[in-house]
Amino acid sequence: MPNIKVTDLHTWATKTLTTVGVKEKDAAHIAQCLIDVDKRGVKSHGTRQLRRYVKEFQNGEINPAPEIRVLRETDQSVRLDGDGGAGYLVATQGVDAACAKSKDVGIAVASTCNHGHVGSEGIYARRALAHGLISWCVAGGTHWSRTDEANATVWNAMHSPPMCMAVPSDDGGPPLVLDMNANQFGRSDTAEAAIAAGYGKSVFGSLGMRFISTLVGGVLSGDTGSETERVYKGANRGFVFIALDPDTVGDGTAFKKRAREVIDESLTLPPMAGTDASALPGTLEWRRERACESNGVPIPNDHQEMLEQIARDFTLDPPKWM
Repeated sequence: MPNIKVTDLHTWATKTLTTVGVKEKDAAHIAQCLIDVDKRGVKSHGTRQLRRYVKEFQNGEINPAPEIRVLRETDQSVRLDGDGGAGYLVATQGVDAACAKSKDVGIAVASTCNHGHVGSEGIYARRALAHGLISWCVAGGTHWSRTDEANATVWNAMHSPPMCMAVPSDDGGPPLVLDMNANQFGRSDTAEAAIAAGYGKSVFGSLGMRFISTLVGGVLSGDTGSETERVYKGANRGFVFIALDPDTVGDGTAFKKRAREVIDESLTLPPMAGTDASALPGTLEWRRERACESNGVPIPNDHQEMLEQIARDFTLDPPKWM
């Protein structure tokens, strides 16, 4: 498994995206989002996604040069049209607007439509944490239809949308970021086995989260209605982000201090059986980020080959491995 310097991977990924028509500034931002996810060890949503994205841009499914616009705005909300572009661009703009508004009025929501994949939702939760804000977000596809697969059950009604929640704490240690796929059991036979083993509540909890993420993030927010025209086939996603200033509920300063104590003291307890170290949601990602800054980003062999194949496809120099 080779490693690559963070700066080298960012330069290469940015160049790859500009090769398929993405503006330099936008390409650099998308690349940074992907690399930040790689650094956290969430390999499925880091630079592995480049293979998918370059095809979408190349095939005209996603707009490489979107002009994001505000559809509606109040003191507590903003709704944005992504103009068929990459989801990272419009989601980031919406999140930053919601964070600014919540600092003024206590709680704010951003919603987006007419764009592609927004990636790992932990990206956006961490932007809110930088402002000391609690956040909740969901995303999903806009179109739903009843499955006609043979032997399908209600479990197969929904796919695997994301959901993320995060709580701010004082600096100095790992954050609490629950960044997850709402599908906790994968295939229907796995879910049924869990029910048979007595874990029915967990299965139905996962099923409910999948419905909520898709209906709120995709069907509700992703629907363009009469507000905007959907031109790009791949721009079929929606995203909802809510930011809450803890001062709206209580003493934000005291809360963040106590949250830090709760997280740190919890991590002094022994790890759960079957795990190597004590960790909460966000702990391992935080540790990996710091290791990558010094040691580079570890890239599995199949991931390495995929990136090198992209380089060959577009006649680019391959990434510079350490």
